[in-house]
Amino acid sequence: MEKIAIISDIHANIVALEAVLEDIKKRNIKRIFCLGDLVLKGSSPCEVVDIIKEKCETVIKGNCDDGAVYPNGNKHKEWYHNILGKDRLEYLNSLPMYQDIYISGSHIRMFHATKNDFNYRIFDIDSIEKKMKMFEDENDNIPDIVIYGDIHKQYMQKLQNKTIINVGSVGNAVEFPNYDETITNMEETTQAYYCILEGEYNSKEKSSIVIQFVRVPYDIEREIELARKNESPSLDKYILELTKAKYRKLQSN
Repeated sequence: MEKIAIISDIHANIVALEAVLEDIKKRNIKRIFCLGDLVLKGSSPCEVVDIIKEKCETVIKGNCDDGAVYPNGNKHKEWYHNILGKDRLEYLNSLPMYQDIYISGSHIRMFHATKNDFNYRIFDIDSIEKKMKMFEDENDNIPDIVIYGDIHKQYMQKLQNKTIINVGSVGNAVEFPNYDETITNMEETTQAYYCILEGEYNSKEKSSIVIQFVRVPYDIEREIELARKNESPSLDKYILELTKAKYRKLQSN
């Protein structure tokens, strides 16, 4: 059996990425897949793109990757567009929308948000009907398991003989619909998240499969210092998300 690390939503947070990669190394995991959103928000977009390109076997395009390529007048996105440079932008633009694999006989589809739309957001609290859209396929090549990122919150749900897995976010854990103002210490949430699959890779024969959620503490203050040093945009919003797991929508200006 082989272990596969699945990471997502790094958001240019180099400190969190390094902590997760060190944890993956300690577990002797050789194969890493990334489900997108390498950039925007954090301190070190160039370094993160370069590391992901080197370390990950498969990388999926996220909405923030597309936003950096096509900023469309958004000042936050333009900052990342300008700093990334031509080669990295071409790399981000070339990434696929999804990837299909087999593990221990299960057909697994990985994408950022949905197969054909990285902007169509599906939360853990959404209806079964909405969640089942993640399994739709125009060629009736319907997966058994879908694995995605985007919402920055780990969960797994079994429904209608299918399984949904969200791997969470490496660099930007947030509680989108569930933030509680009365909770002041968010250290159990503000960590780096990823997922491990264990099974027979590329095998269509049914056998055991393991799904494991991992969360890794990292030095948030160091990432904030780097973001401040590098003059990352929207810094107050980023600090709020890193320290309180509270999401506030960016203004388009």
